[in-house]
Amino acid sequence: MALLVPNIGELESLRYLVNQNNFVLDREDNAPRDLILKLYTSDTTPAEADVPSTTAYFEPYADGNTNGYGTASNTGYDTCVNNRTEARYDYTDQYGILLNGGQWKINQDSTANVVTTATYPEQTFTFTGAAGNVYGYYIVRANNMPVAVHGVVDAASGAAATTITKGDATNVCIGVIGNDYITLPNVANVMDNITIGMTVGGNSAVPGSTLVGGIDRATRRVYLVDSSNVAVALTDNIQGATDPSITLDYTVVTATSAHGLQPGDVIYIARGTSNTTTTANTYTIFSTPSTTQFTTTPALDGTGNLTLYSSIMFAERFTNGPYPIQNNGDQIKVTLNISLD
Repeated sequence: MALLVPNIGELESLRYLVNQNNFVLDREDNAPRDLILKLYTSDTTPAEADVPSTTAYFEPYADGNTNGYGTASNTGYDTCVNNRTEARYDYTDQYGILLNGGQWKINQDSTANVVTTATYPEQTFTFTGAAGNVYGYYIVRANNMPVAVHGVVDAASGAAATTITKGDATNVCIGVIGNDYITLPNVANVMDNITIGMTVGGNSAVPGSTLVGGIDRATRRVYLVDSSNVAVALTDNIQGATDPSITLDYTVVTATSAHGLQPGDVIYIARGTSNTTTTANTYTIFSTPSTTQFTTTPALDGTGNLTLYSSIMFAERFTNGPYPIQNNGDQIKVTLNISLD
């Protein structure tokens, strides 16, 4: 049975979605990210199953409704003007208009079926040259992937990372046959580098193809599931007298140049050329070991070439569009309204 979302639930859900955070004192640790408003020049009618690609939702970098990923804009379609003051959040390599979470206004109407709506002040895109037809707009979570990486086919690749081992003869992992979790040893930072989706192995008590499905940091428990997110039971005990350790495996992404991402950023990762093993999906950045490498949560699977995009949160096709951008000074104005009912 589906849960009823009461009016206050709609209100809080919408606040989270748009990051309406003007009531948060410290934005440094605030999640989720603000949003970025983008235009698209592909002849796309938004649908629920839509994901970014080389043929849909590409931005007006170049004239003629062509995919310009990998090249700087020559149409006047600008990179973001940063509205954040924290050093770790720099969005000036990303194209579009960065929306300030504190400027969203959220209201609930008084009808019997209450509708909760978030509105944002009108935003204006001003072009300096021809950009072709603009069909609509969409909103993504803020990130700072530069043009050398964002939307460029095969601009990244996934490979197996160094296996993480938890537990040894002195600091033992504990597991009881029939349970769907393993308790890690009580040592400092033992949970810090674990995230959902990692492959659990290295112990005969753990069935093959088992993944981390949940993490309880307080009790140091790692919960076990299969690829369908169904609980997996241990087939034997894990203790000092037998095998006291487990291993965790995952995929690390390496970009061809600096990726500009921070832990907590949300992006869409698509398969690149000849990649048949990676699950294309929306992922959150988990760690950034270097300026060109990152890991995700849930942990990425498979190996091979990858293409990185901003994730699509909301999309709308202009009702009376497309609007042709032909001359220096041409503008498109967008007023945002997002509703839950």
